[in-house]
Amino acid sequence: MEAMSRMRLALAPAALLLAQAGTAAADRMTCPLAEAGTIDVDGMLDDWQGAPRRAGGPDPDASFDLRCQYDGQRLQLSIDVRDDRLVRNAQARGKLEAGEDRLEITLSAGGAPLTVTLFPGYLKAPPRRRLGAAALPRWLAVEDTLQKKGWSAELDLPLARVAGWTPATPSLAAHVVYHDSDAFAAGGAESTVEAIVDLDLGDKKDLLRSFLAATRVARKDVVVDVQADVDPTRPGPERVVAGGGFIGVLAEQFGYVQLQARPADVGKIEVADLRGDGSRVILAQIRQRGSGGSRDLLLGFTAHGGQLAPLFTIEIGKEQDGHRLASRWVLQPRGKGRKRPELVVESQPAVGWDEDSYAEAPAPDAEPIHLPWDEDRWGGVYWLEGDAVRSRPLSGKRKGR
Repeated sequence: MEAMSRMRLALAPAALLLAQAGTAAADRMTCPLAEAGTIDVDGMLDDWQGAPRRAGGPDPDASFDLRCQYDGQRLQLSIDVRDDRLVRNAQARGKLEAGEDRLEITLSAGGAPLTVTLFPGYLKAPPRRRLGAAALPRWLAVEDTLQKKGWSAELDLPLARVAGWTPATPSLAAHVVYHDSDAFAAGGAESTVEAIVDLDLGDKKDLLRSFLAATRVARKDVVVDVQADVDPTRPGPERVVAGGGFIGVLAEQFGYVQLQARPADVGKIEVADLRGDGSRVILAQIRQRGSGGSRDLLLGFTAHGGQLAPLFTIEIGKEQDGHRLASRWVLQPRGKGRKRPELVVESQPAVGWDEDSYAEAPAPDAEPIHLPWDEDRWGGVYWLEGDAVRSRPLSGKRKGR
């Protein structure tokens, strides 16, 4: 039977400081927060005066400007298309549609992308609108209208319909493509123009700004900014941000920890699966210096109610007067005989120390470093059952040593 123990929960005041929560490739543009109902979805652009825009070039025959805003629950987009010759064919279907002017708008929040295709109404050809390959659903409001130098379209959609979106989602990836034909031809459009833009949701950007202000971390020093489900107490993913010796979790509010190490001594920070249920924990590697030596620690964190909480602290390195101990760690996914994801920590050959000369006391605030000469404990395997940290030692004689 597999030996199993509850690993010590190292609060490790020397390793981190828990802080109280605060409230509060692609181009980027901010979609400002606006009151619901400020946009009348009629295809006209009079509601968008003064709104920030992503300029799509001056070409009078094939270019467009993109604007956006949102009200916390719904996203509104407007696209002002410049095209001096519109081409539509009311009878076109299937492959023949490739010869018509049209917009394709793809939005993604990390899940399956949502793509809207719009053919403008022109002369005897009525508007044609689709979501993917299907007709436009009722929950998606779309209108277009002719303009003096082309045409324009407005969209209003509930963000909850974008796969992967949660109230903590800071931005959406948008890919807008205009296919332009100057004469109808079955072979397809003569040219395309596109915009690849990350749409920052206004108040989420303000929440990041508040986190950076509270921690006094510069935006340029942020090294991790990802979406991950690290809080089992709330649905959907959170925004995990790290930099300058801090790790933050941003949702409706933010919480953070300060790592007790100089920013230059903070190593890899990542999110990892140790439960096997789709949720993630945060792993951080740091180096602490003092008394003429140093030690390396691997820290694990979860979150509850928006607050970060420590799971474990494992000592993985120690150096003193040129003598060194180090452990290698790796994440092993479920499969190949493993019924769950595991964190495997394995000691490496010592430098300067051996079983007789090593006299360091085990770390009192962490899982002590594994010793390459100790047949009972030269490595360890760790996993989570909920928030309970379980482990078993790697023991016995090692292969090749």
